[in-house]
Amino acid sequence: MRLKSTTGAALAAAALLATGACVSQDADNASADSALSGTGTGADCTIDETVKIGAVFSLTEAAAFAGLYQQEGLELGFEELNAAGGIQYEVILEDDATSVDGSVAAFEKLIDRDKVSAIVGPTLSNMAFTTYTDAQSAGVPALGVSTTAEGIPEIGDYIFRASLPEEVALAASIPAAKEALNLTKVAVLYDSADEFTASAFNTISDVLADEGIEVVAEETFETADTDFSAQLTAVLEAEPDAVILSALPGATVPLVKQARELGIDAPIVGGNAFNSPVLVGALEDAAEGLIVGGAWSAASETTGNAEFIATYTEKYGRAPDQFAAQAYTAAYLIDQAIRADCDANREAIKDNLGQILEYDSILGPISLDENGEVHQEPVVQIIRDGAFTLL
Repeated sequence: MRLKSTTGAALAAAALLATGACVSQDADNASADSALSGTGTGADCTIDETVKIGAVFSLTEAAAFAGLYQQEGLELGFEELNAAGGIQYEVILEDDATSVDGSVAAFEKLIDRDKVSAIVGPTLSNMAFTTYTDAQSAGVPALGVSTTAEGIPEIGDYIFRASLPEEVALAASIPAAKEALNLTKVAVLYDSADEFTASAFNTISDVLADEGIEVVAEETFETADTDFSAQLTAVLEAEPDAVILSALPGATVPLVKQARELGIDAPIVGGNAFNSPVLVGALEDAAEGLIVGGAWSAASETTGNAEFIATYTEKYGRAPDQFAAQAYTAAYLIDQAIRADCDANREAIKDNLGQILEYDSILGPISLDENGEVHQEPVVQIIRDGAFTLL
């Protein structure tokens, strides 16, 4: 059998076909980009194509108490934006089942199959440290609404958060508690096995040193622990003016209940993990006197807050919490980023999210800088008669 040689003409034809394929692919990409770009800017922006936004929340298992509020807050925000017109949003929701593997799978689906313009979530910081590297590599903007651990924005320039960092919340709650309660000595309890709580401990130590507050007991536990008698006995014997606690909600409930049963009646000061009526309900009388720093309060007279609370309560049959408020705000921040250039492509959203300055939200004036970090004033609350009250 004689092989036919490839002639110059054949090579040229092959090259032309290859070039044509590339041109066709580039044209398809340009067409997709064009479809997500509109006319006008700001309130006058109009985009013909539906803008797909991904959301990854913990809707089942340990963090479901927060994920459901986040789902509802985000969906309410985008429902309002859709009603306003100009841009129509589709929220594609994924449940990560409070697991890293589930979160990774959800991010991969949204990035590769659903081709979303941006992703909101996940619920927990320890999942974000894994999934945000995927979003960064794919060039997909990700906006956290409860990812408060130290180091989140540093993952990359596509990573943002609209959730007040834990160090900011604690840096507000500890001085406020000192002033209100005349604290001079405290005990510190923290989960050493979780990235979020371990990083919070570093902040606690720094703030206590700055405030001149003596640490008379320092005890650790691990996320899955259920018996805290040894640590709490040491705290009781130290007779602190207050207990500073850094724990995920799953450990917070049994720990606080056991503390009260053991006879520790000192105030307990914590950060973002305390910010849920679900936790307060689970603690029942043991919640009384808990002090928490955070990003939102139902009592705050911020722009649109009263209307948000009323609308949310009517729609879902219960009052919102901080998790719902931050997710709701995230919808509006993404909308602001898109309307800045009337462009819902990933790169445009990334560029404009980092340029939001003093947006007047239900959380108060909020800014996102080019490094992905959020800037806003924290609020400090105390639980009195089963309800959050400004301290």
